[in-house]
Amino acid sequence: MMKSKAQRAGLSGLFFRVLFTAALVLPLGASSEPETSGLTAPSFERPLRQNRAPLPAGISRQQQDRLRFPVIPAIYGLDYPLTQTYIHRYSAPSGLKWISSVMKNAEPYLSFIRNELELRGLPPELLYLPVVESGYTGTARSPSGAAGLWQFMRNSIRPYMTINEYMDERLDFWKSTHGALSKLEENYRAYNDWALSLAAYNSGSGAVNRLIKQTGIKDYWALSEKKHLKNESIQYVPKLLAISLIASNPRKFGLDISWKPGRVEWTRLAVDREADIRVLAEEAGVDRDDLIRMNRELHGYVTPSSGYMLKVRKSDAEAVEAVLRDREKTLVKSYLYRIRSGDTLSVLAKHYGVSVERILSRNPGIRPESLPVGGAISIPAVKDVAPYSAPAPEAPAKAENRDNPPSGECTAQKGDTLWSIAKRYGLTVEALAKANGMLISDTLKIGARLKIPRIMSNEQ
Repeated sequence: MMKSKAQRAGLSGLFFRVLFTAALVLPLGASSEPETSGLTAPSFERPLRQNRAPLPAGISRQQQDRLRFPVIPAIYGLDYPLTQTYIHRYSAPSGLKWISSVMKNAEPYLSFIRNELELRGLPPELLYLPVVESGYTGTARSPSGAAGLWQFMRNSIRPYMTINEYMDERLDFWKSTHGALSKLEENYRAYNDWALSLAAYNSGSGAVNRLIKQTGIKDYWALSEKKHLKNESIQYVPKLLAISLIASNPRKFGLDISWKPGRVEWTRLAVDREADIRVLAEEAGVDRDDLIRMNRELHGYVTPSSGYMLKVRKSDAEAVEAVLRDREKTLVKSYLYRIRSGDTLSVLAKHYGVSVERILSRNPGIRPESLPVGGAISIPAVKDVAPYSAPAPEAPAKAENRDNPPSGECTAQKGDTLWSIAKRYGLTVEALAKANGMLISDTLKIGARLKIPRIMSNEQ
């Protein structure tokens, strides 16, 4: 029987009161999961439930769990063999050390995520999902390309996050948390089962929906028993339940709780101009590393010119906001570069780690196809690099007449790029792209006809 919303909320509140009264973390250590020698996961060929001392008949799985542990998750499944295997693994000395180290990583995020769970009335053990996903490392990236605390793939971020030249919001702990919890809520509305909702978060709702349609089974543990789910998803919920149980019952499992995190409160400030957060931290007198760590989504250290929400500690908000309001303060470091013959914005942009568009926005009136030799341009210092030095000049390429008829056109051959054609005819790639209504990053199709700007061609 499903518990009412009030009952679930009551259970959540009890969980959090015990959890954060007992403050459960320790010094930073290894980030990978422990391996316990000789430990073998039970086969799903045998019954899922283990033999235990008899309990009163007619009570729910969650009620049975509550008789065994003082604080239990809202998701049932503690007494399944694979969950018990992970409880054994993580409660061994190496497992406890690993949990402690990962929860040390979690310190800056715990209060924020806990508050979000409470506001939404979600199961409290979801606080530990980033332990399974990323080891609570805000910059974590998987071999498959997932990123951030909640390990979002690029194709799964809409409508919660964006990726552009300024930032990758999968690394934004605020937005990614909202996105992950919203996705989990959406899954629960579809399946009415938290274990199955978590499996869908791990492997995708499309895969779970196909399995339900193929098998007629809408139960995570039954799908796991029959090995319909992929192995990672079979392990996923038992891992979460085991970690949640141990971390929320530290004294029972001997988890060292000598480190007690303070409650970190965060807020967001609107930033309507480019600002280097390193300069901002210095001007405001706040911790530089802290501001960088909490805004990891930025490519480099510079915010966009509008629409960015900067995350700061509430205790620092007033000082940071005062600096942002002071328009007399210059908050962006820049490289001042003097243009030499042969320079192109695309090469400079690549060297300094910014886009051509960003350089153009900083230098109104500059035209990429005709840079003023000897003129100076300002380039945002989004990363620390040495001054640009052009490579030694090559002997001028002899203009080729291959497919260069009087009309000033050429046909793209196999292996041609805008860059190679521009070099062949003594052009800048920007000038060639502009003459053909293209971007310098566009690819060419074999046989494409390109206009060769006569004013710049080697025929002149």
